[in-house]
Amino acid sequence: MSKWVSVLVLIVATAAGAVAQQNIDLKGRFYRSVFMSGPDSLSSGDLAEVPEPLRGRLSRYLIRRSAFQTRYEGKPADLNAVASDAKKRVIERAIASLLDQQDSGRLAVAFVKDAPIAADWERRPGGPLAEATYAEGALKSDPDGPLAPYLYVFIADRQRAAFEAADRAKDVDVMKAAAKKYRTFIQRARNANDQLFRLLADDLERVPYVYMKTEVHPRDFNPDA
Repeated sequence: MSKWVSVLVLIVATAAGAVAQQNIDLKGRFYRSVFMSGPDSLSSGDLAEVPEPLRGRLSRYLIRRSAFQTRYEGKPADLNAVASDAKKRVIERAIASLLDQQDSGRLAVAFVKDAPIAADWERRPGGPLAEATYAEGALKSDPDGPLAPYLYVFIADRQRAAFEAADRAKDVDVMKAAAKKYRTFIQRARNANDQLFRLLADDLERVPYVYMKTEVHPRDFNPDA
């Protein structure tokens, strides 16, 4: 097989994979399983129509998520710190479950250890923006590391939460900045080599809101409209 035929085959296969992924609608359950704890999360029953090899990748994620045991050792001094630690462990579980490598648990603890995860965002954009800024710092220190695709989605999620809180406060400047960041990082996630994170980005895009109900999505926001 010639070099150009091989390239053509790769392009066709990539395009076919992208089309197939666009037809996978997990109805926000994958997103909720990553960023939240509670009902209506992804389960093995949701994978029947997912083609291989993505089905196997999602199955491994669910197995690791189910078997997750925290390695983060917080030392909460008050109830706010207890709540913050609980949120850190949700992030730790997500990283440890999503990354398909042996040291995912170590990477998860390293990320959450000093992360400014607020116990309550209090319906203001400052909390999610601080978390997004911290994640951007982690990304800049290791832009091509194994944590990068997760950080793309994490930053997009936090920027979308900030956008929704700013919409409630009618703070157009914050909405504009958050929408721009959201679109930047959701696109990076959609270009990730690991198809799992492309699927997660699509699932995030589909949920009606991530923090506060709003009539506008940052993907469509036009401050001059």
